[in-house]
Amino acid sequence: MDNREKFEELIKYIESHLTEKIDYNKLAKILTISEQSMQRIFIFITDMSIAEYIRKRRLSRAYEELKNSDIKIIDLAIKYQYESETSFSRSFKNMFGMNPKECRKSNVEFIQFPVFQFKQIDKPFQYSYKVEEIDEIEIYGYKTSHSKTKEDFLYKIRELYQGLKDKGLFEKIVEAGMYGITFRQSDNTERYYVGCKEKFEDSKPVKIMAGKYAIFDCKGANQSDIAPLIANVYSQFALSTNFDIDMDYSFEYYEKNDNCYVYIHIRN
Repeated sequence: MDNREKFEELIKYIESHLTEKIDYNKLAKILTISEQSMQRIFIFITDMSIAEYIRKRRLSRAYEELKNSDIKIIDLAIKYQYESETSFSRSFKNMFGMNPKECRKSNVEFIQFPVFQFKQIDKPFQYSYKVEEIDEIEIYGYKTSHSKTKEDFLYKIRELYQGLKDKGLFEKIVEAGMYGITFRQSDNTERYYVGCKEKFEDSKPVKIMAGKYAIFDCKGANQSDIAPLIANVYSQFALSTNFDIDMDYSFEYYEKNDNCYVYIHIRN
């Protein structure tokens, strides 16, 4: 079973168990990786957590059932794993802009959150990499963080870079050898630092974790070079290797000759 088939199997399992409590450990076993890695890969590919995806699919199914049957709202709430009619109604309104009673009485068109299709991993990605142990690296950097969507995070990173350019610091950091560090904290907030080994105005010390890393050559330093490689690393490499990939820690190193290397942390 290839990676795409594994993800399709995972989605099918979720779809067939929407009216039951879904065991995340069983989902992880479908992908043959840890539960933590599964959740990180899912977020990276779909830009939402598994919990959010399941919630939206449940509410989408509930919406159809609400419009097509006389089922009581409390029974619908229990069927789709809500503890009370109140919590169900609140979640329903947050997604559809109206509560279940209003929806049932209205003549609005059906609203559906569709089953996700993993088209972006249809084609196998051929990659080469090397594995090295590196010592701790201390840099001076500038940070941004997010706790929402991947797109929100990317926007904040672009905003961080633009701020450095406006201050005339970006070129200095690039000239000194630029690093970009991404890591997820225990509260699920994702943090990004950009910096170098030289200290500039208002930069703060931050350390790159020592350890074993899989290193990928991006063959360029533009986002059009880097983003596809990172997407494929997390959607394919992490599922295809025997290494225990740390989905919560990575960094990039930008050479002066306009090339970038992506370092993915490997747990020992």
